[in-house]
Amino acid sequence: MVAELGLPRPLTAELLHRHMETVRGKKIVVHSAPPRMLAAGLCGLWIAVTGESFERIHHAPTTSLVHRQQFINHEFGHMILNQEQELLSPEQIALLAPLIPLDAIAHALARSRFTDEQEALAEAIGDRLALIILSDGPEIALGLRTGFGQVL
Repeated sequence: MVAELGLPRPLTAELLHRHMETVRGKKIVVHSAPPRMLAAGLCGLWIAVTGESFERIHHAPTTSLVHRQQFINHEFGHMILNQEQELLSPEQIALLAPLIPLDAIAHALARSRFTDEQEALAEAIGDRLALIILSDGPEIALGLRTGFGQVL
């Protein structure tokens, strides 16, 4: 599935984000999760609202850019799988996104567990995206500067 996306190369997090906006046909806005979402035990959430020209990804706060990107990659994994079913109840969405009218929510996917098949597939796709970004990075092209294997 990832190979069929026609990802730009060398791939960066920014290029991946723009490419996914092209694939989805909408802007994708990424935010740190609100306290209500964290209190509900969620670490990632993808919401699309009917009539809006953008979709939302919320992720658990982290100081690690790599961890943040992996949250985003996981939600991109759901998008790549084209999973557009509602996995949260309307009541849960109302708690997490109180300003969004319930009848306008087209779909919402939340990451709260890691055991079901959909979550595993989205995580595998997110991992694959991360590996592509890593392998395309400038450090790899120039060679890692670890000193390993060098005569000092």
